[in-house]
Amino acid sequence: MKIQTHIYRCIVYGIALICVVGCKVESKLSRYKDIYTEKPATVYIAPTIDQSERPDKKLTDRSYNNQLDVAYHYMPQSLRRPFVSKGYYVLPPLVSGEIAKIDSLGECNINDTLTLKRFADKYGVDAVLFTFIYKWEQRGNGWYVYMEYYLKSTRTYSTLLNAKIKAGKHIPLSFRGEPTLTARDAKFTENLNLDKPTSQRALLLDLVNNYVLRDLPWANNTKDFEKDINENARFECMEYFCDLTGVEEYRPMSIEEFDQDCFLLDNDER
Repeated sequence: MKIQTHIYRCIVYGIALICVVGCKVESKLSRYKDIYTEKPATVYIAPTIDQSERPDKKLTDRSYNNQLDVAYHYMPQSLRRPFVSKGYYVLPPLVSGEIAKIDSLGECNINDTLTLKRFADKYGVDAVLFTFIYKWEQRGNGWYVYMEYYLKSTRTYSTLLNAKIKAGKHIPLSFRGEPTLTARDAKFTENLNLDKPTSQRALLLDLVNNYVLRDLPWANNTKDFEKDINENARFECMEYFCDLTGVEEYRPMSIEEFDQDCFLLDNDER
């Protein structure tokens, strides 16, 4: 057991050393300089744009499609929590839903300064979060999702956060090959009233949203504002995986590697 523990630690330290030596690690002050300067307080979460491929709506595909659809509808709640935990005010879901009906924001609006200005003037929003789900895939006992995040300022129209991530989670399977829940998973999903596969997908989205957005600086109205300026920021493009015990592993990815895996390779083993 001690030998295994030592080997595991060596592997972890080796990966960390490679990440530090081989990749540029920015401080939060450098990565999020506009956030420290602009001090955004109010955030609007735009509806997630789901571009993941759906199989034809045949009887055999309905379960899979439903898993993705239900997990997608869980996104607003999942995205809101990391912001709130850092002291930001996020427009309530009911308000956001009504705004989405009136002022829909899509991919073409990310750099639309008139749309962003309207959100500042009309709703008093300092920043708008755009999220994209590009692809789901399965490799062995791991489920993966490819996502991208943009946090845009409604005042200077600058990009306050942009992150691409290939996120995976170990999915324990029964002897029949069906997804099961660990005790940790069950605690998360006990109030969702979802089937196990859908719960696992919702949990993966929750893990990756928390991992990416918890990296943001503390809001300026908190006592911890600017205390994190010397901390290392997360990589702008990265691969993340949560193993069976809940340990989070990550490594930087190049944009080319992300794009190749996400858009050029077909690794889906559904």
